[in-house]
Amino acid sequence: MLKVDHLTVRRGGRLVLDGVGFALCPGEVTAVLGLNGAGKTTLLKAVLGFLPREAGKVTAGGRDLDRLSPADRARKLAYVPQLYDGGFRYPAEEFVSMGATAYLGAFSRPGRAELRRAGEILEELGCGHLIGRPMDRLSGGEQRMAYLARAVMQDADCLLLDEPVSSLDFSRQHLFLERLRRYVERRRAGCLATIHAPELAYAYGDRVLILHGGRVLLDAARTDPDYEGRLAAGLEAIYGPRTRVRFRDGALALGWERAGPAPRRRPG
Repeated sequence: MLKVDHLTVRRGGRLVLDGVGFALCPGEVTAVLGLNGAGKTTLLKAVLGFLPREAGKVTAGGRDLDRLSPADRARKLAYVPQLYDGGFRYPAEEFVSMGATAYLGAFSRPGRAELRRAGEILEELGCGHLIGRPMDRLSGGEQRMAYLARAVMQDADCLLLDEPVSSLDFSRQHLFLERLRRYVERRRAGCLATIHAPELAYAYGDRVLILHGGRVLLDAARTDPDYEGRLAAGLEAIYGPRTRVRFRDGALALGWERAGPAPRRRPG
């Protein structure tokens, strides 16, 4: 499975990641939390090899990713970006079928079998209604599901997703993450997903990784002793002392202690 050791990255002369290390487990979702600018997207891109690393090593299945061919790397890692190119005009199932190029070869194109499998994946993810519809006619949420389906089509050992539910409405956030969890468990894939909302990270993550100051502030699994206490302390550390964290009925509630009223000024 994916293992990251002492990952260090500088961007524009600034140290963004400083000795970050963690491991993904098969069949589990690891949610990455952190303030804006904490390095969440940089982490994903450095793992994928899209950004140069000052130091550190990334291995998948015990193999150094830097030594793998692009095709072998694609069999190990699938990526769902935060920003999407909405200019694709071909049908959703054809877009999804492109995930098969990881194992078809550089000079092969998806055929009928791949298109059929792409349609099956969309159906399995509850998105069969996207079949036949052009990508540039889909809503933002529908495009996200198509990108997830393409990553599933790639059949990689690990999924890396960058803010996959940002800008989705409340119900679609949960539907997306429910479908993601089901796939990860069934495929026994590792999953690393940056998530903005701690409530969603707690609800769907088997492990939570908090980045702060370029380092890992918290790496805690749901099965660890005092998991909720450690998670609460980590959230309060990054969001500030006025943060209020509560766990109730299997859910996390995040609040903010409002400032008291300003003292009244005496007349005169």
